[in-house]
Amino acid sequence: MKCWIPLKVFHLIFHAYGHPAILSTHPTTLEITTSHELTRRGDCVVAVKSSSAVQNLPEDLKRVLSSSSGRGRLALRVGTFEFTVEGRGNPGLTFSHETDLVVRKSAFVSDRTLMICADKSSIDIPRDMVRMLQNPTNRVTVEISVTDAGLL
Repeated sequence: MKCWIPLKVFHLIFHAYGHPAILSTHPTTLEITTSHELTRRGDCVVAVKSSSAVQNLPEDLKRVLSSSSGRGRLALRVGTFEFTVEGRGNPGLTFSHETDLVVRKSAFVSDRTLMICADKSSIDIPRDMVRMLQNPTNRVTVEISVTDAGLL
């Protein structure tokens, strides 16, 4: 006999845009920013002019990722390309940064962090997709899905 446990998943979809200075070469982080400007030093940035930063994410989403059992998935879509990264939550996450949203492969936590212990970073994005992300007219769809693994 199988027992099914209802699973609550929270989703958020928002948009950002490409930028000519996007390099997407950072080995440990991936960043999306509300800023319109970007220099070549921002090698983890994959999209700009985002309509969301960690500060203004829905409370349900932040609540789940504020738990060590929280799990998240961030998907980027531009043109025919899709890239996904999965990570974990942490009780130390504050989600207080006004302009940025960062996914980290490490366990480092800051006010910009959305998820830690991620399975990918910006360098893992296929180069053909990065070329699409370098076009400022290309709109990037960002989807965040979270669930609490402690409820499984």
